[in-house]
Amino acid sequence: MESLQSKHWLVAAAVIVAALAVPLVAHDGYIIQLLNIAILNTIVVLGLNFVTGWAGQINFGQAAFYGLGAYTTAIATKSGLPWITTPFLSAIVVIAASLALGLPTMRLRTYYLAMTTIGFGEIVRLIIVYWEPVTGGTSGLRAIPGISVFGLSPQGPIQHYYLLLAALALATLIAVRIRHSPLGRAMIATRDSEIAAEQSGVDTTRTKLLAFMIGAVYAGLAGCLYASSIRFVSPDSFSGVQAVLLMTMLIVGGMGSIPGCIVGAVALTILPEALRFLGQWYLVLYGLGVIIVIVLLPGGLASMTAMRPLRRAAAR
Repeated sequence: MESLQSKHWLVAAAVIVAALAVPLVAHDGYIIQLLNIAILNTIVVLGLNFVTGWAGQINFGQAAFYGLGAYTTAIATKSGLPWITTPFLSAIVVIAASLALGLPTMRLRTYYLAMTTIGFGEIVRLIIVYWEPVTGGTSGLRAIPGISVFGLSPQGPIQHYYLLLAALALATLIAVRIRHSPLGRAMIATRDSEIAAEQSGVDTTRTKLLAFMIGAVYAGLAGCLYASSIRFVSPDSFSGVQAVLLMTMLIVGGMGSIPGCIVGAVALTILPEALRFLGQWYLVLYGLGVIIVIVLLPGGLASMTAMRPLRRAAAR
């Protein structure tokens, strides 16, 4: 057990060192900006993992919470409020929205909840599109003030990269702590069997609602960072297509796995751009790649490491 934990820590340390060294190797600003988007997607997928990966509830509303956080930050900063207030405002808005959606729907199961979250996402998108005097409508909001904390303002994609990487590290650490807490164990029990969890004394409705709220906060804070680092928001970035993409990232990476969330989000953010040279055929290869992973690795890319010990045992 100790050797396994040591191995995990070594792998984590190697990943951190590699991530810190990326800007030293990749001097192209476009690549760094793409990695910034990948980091933001990873934070959102980590949030989705709470409610879908651990609590077992299908949620297609994560992109809507992402958009609420982004637009709250954009509107607040363009109105003259200091940036330091926007993470709190974004969190308050998404918590209120998650409660408004979650309280009447967390007793629903399977595809009923999925349909409800799809409807919620469409409602948010329509509000953004048609509340043009505030949200800018389909044109979005431009020239959003950047991040500024105590007079310190990151400039350029590289400085934003390190800031977003620190935010991802904090989000991952919090997710790990929650996973091994009583709340995390209650989520897993709810996912495995709601009836058995309830008979064991778990308030499954409360557990699902908390998972939903935590996931929404992750998305809202990622939206806050998105608006302040990209400095432009539009409805297209938070549409139903984005909601499906976020769910695909979670499934391909591995539902319930924190490393899987990271691998899935980064891979499916970078892969489309890496295949652009193929022209319109890149979408075909992208789709085939996703299908192959889902068919051959039902547990996602994260399950590849879990299968190695089994293969070694079978070879002996």
